[in-house]
Amino acid sequence: MLRPVIFLSMLIPFLFVGCGQDAGPPADPEVPGAGDATMPVELGDPGPAPAGQSEEETNEEPKTDATPVTLDIKSWEEIQTSIAAEKGKIVVVDIWATYCGPCLVEFPNLVKLHQEHGDKVTCISVSLDYQGFEDEPVQSYVDPVLAVLKSKSATFLNVLCSTESDVVYNEKIKRPGIPIVYVYDQKGELVGEFPDLQDPSESIYKENVLPLVAKLLNQ
Repeated sequence: MLRPVIFLSMLIPFLFVGCGQDAGPPADPEVPGAGDATMPVELGDPGPAPAGQSEEETNEEPKTDATPVTLDIKSWEEIQTSIAAEKGKIVVVDIWATYCGPCLVEFPNLVKLHQEHGDKVTCISVSLDYQGFEDEPVQSYVDPVLAVLKSKSATFLNVLCSTESDVVYNEKIKRPGIPIVYVYDQKGELVGEFPDLQDPSESIYKENVLPLVAKLLNQ
């Protein structure tokens, strides 16, 4: 198994354009409202109601998605089983981590894809935050990962991978860094594998994932 010293020269570029293995334990993200599911909001004076609209209608709270944000813990093999179970729908799997800046930039695209095509496209996020340290069980990563997911309104299937991240990087995805997005067609076949484009001005989703999903939807 390759350790951080060996990968040091490979990981330096990912500090800017991608994220690799052994990036250290996740820090609690400083995201407003990331801790509690709900936060009190102080509403100011809404002012006079618009013409033709009653004051009661003006003060009505906006409708929000009541679907809870959840996080499952699964091994890499169990994740593959979950993907296979979605045969008949397009499946988009986003491999990310809380310490990966480019991953967090791309993540809202997965959320939007789910919001627009959730009936035909299954979106799955897979966090590689767990690194397998003996003094840090996989459960200790749940809160910081879930906090980010809540801040992104990720109401689809979210998984914290319980397989050590070193094993995933070196033996499963066989790449030194993330993000990586996989696209499976309705037959359950892998038809797209898109790693970080190495160019901050480009987007994995806009350049590759979304056009491929649109093509599959039109078939």
